[in-house]
Amino acid sequence: MEEIRQKRVLMIPAPFEGHLPSMMNLASFLSSKGFAITIVRTQYNFYDISADFPGINFFTIDDGLSESDMSSLGLLDFILKLNSLCEPLLKKFLTLKDHFDFIIHDEFVYFPRQAAQDLNLPKMVFSASSAATSISRCMLMENQDKWLHHGEEARFKLEELVPKFHPFRYKDLPVTAYGSMERLMLLYHNVSKRDTASGIIHNSSNCLENVFTSAAEDTWGVQVYSVGPLYMTDSATTCPSLFEEERNCLEWLDKQETDSVIYISMGSLAMTQKEEFVEMAMGLIQSNQPFLWVIRPGSITGQNSVDSLPEQFSQALTHGDRAFVVSWAPQKEVLRHRAVGGFWNHCGWNSSLESISSGVPMICRPYSGDQRVNTRLMTHVWQTAFEVEGELDREIVETAVRKLIVGDEGKEMRRRANELKKQVEDSVRIGGSSYSALMSLVDSIMSS
Repeated sequence: MEEIRQKRVLMIPAPFEGHLPSMMNLASFLSSKGFAITIVRTQYNFYDISADFPGINFFTIDDGLSESDMSSLGLLDFILKLNSLCEPLLKKFLTLKDHFDFIIHDEFVYFPRQAAQDLNLPKMVFSASSAATSISRCMLMENQDKWLHHGEEARFKLEELVPKFHPFRYKDLPVTAYGSMERLMLLYHNVSKRDTASGIIHNSSNCLENVFTSAAEDTWGVQVYSVGPLYMTDSATTCPSLFEEERNCLEWLDKQETDSVIYISMGSLAMTQKEEFVEMAMGLIQSNQPFLWVIRPGSITGQNSVDSLPEQFSQALTHGDRAFVVSWAPQKEVLRHRAVGGFWNHCGWNSSLESISSGVPMICRPYSGDQRVNTRLMTHVWQTAFEVEGELDREIVETAVRKLIVGDEGKEMRRRANELKKQVEDSVRIGGSSYSALMSLVDSIMSS
């Protein structure tokens, strides 16, 4: 055990709400196995989590970026600038600090790659996304011309299946709402350069993505470690959120019938137009199903609060028996609650994993990036969800909610979700595929 303690691992997470928790779960696991872990974080989006991770060292790179930079640059150019600014700062840090034996960095903060190469340090790429998403970026780079055309013919072509990437259509590939195709291709080019890594770590499970894990290994020629869901490992520590959780919603759920509640949360980034928000609210009321809705402050374009919503919605909130609204929820606990029978979500990977791991079927409303890939996984590979596309009105919302919560199709999706839940739980136990991948990762770092 003494030999293991001498191995020093430097880990660099991406500074985003959906990326940090899974990297910290991995750091906790490696620390529990005796590795000396140092976390390097950017000043952007910094909040102190060190008290929740005793025994792990933290260092902050002063990148000089702020929320105003994110707003002015947009997400794509912000990530590109963050990487260019941080590369020399990390090199300086590495020259001043003690020697490290290994580097693990998030795929979207690729700036450690050159420093690792200069210092001849072995490294691995950590992906908080699915293996299918990693492949989909390559497919998009190969087929980006599909998005250069316009009109009915172009829309028809986007409905076609991508060759050798079943069951994904071109329209399911991870284009973005946060910048131009040109800048997206530059970012994906940098994110997808993994041939010099000694491995790729995915917060996923082979029971969910065996085919896509194999495809990733064929694409990059390195071992892929499917080690997730990392939040389910014994050593996992809950990473504090940027948002304060309102735990009183759990008491409200206690009063609801089993599998009766639709839980709605669109993640930490997505924005909703006021008109769509109103239609969503009225559709939920008309469904006659109890609902728990996460509405982040500032997430509704042109509206600061729910106070100006239709009277029916306000009355439902006032009486509180069939509606509960919070600004942020303890999502894992909500999804594990017996009362929750369905999840309306944007299909980010963390939410998709948490939904499957809890046996909860979904209504998918993807917004950007990998959410489209995850939606296709849920609807056509695992068959635990259906997608709501196009313009939203209250009748569509009402029909979708009732289909998932009380319809026969929703019940069948719930059955399949519970089967996958058991497989995921088995995968993280001793002898399971994710547990074995974690132990293989430990061996690989030790032998590097």
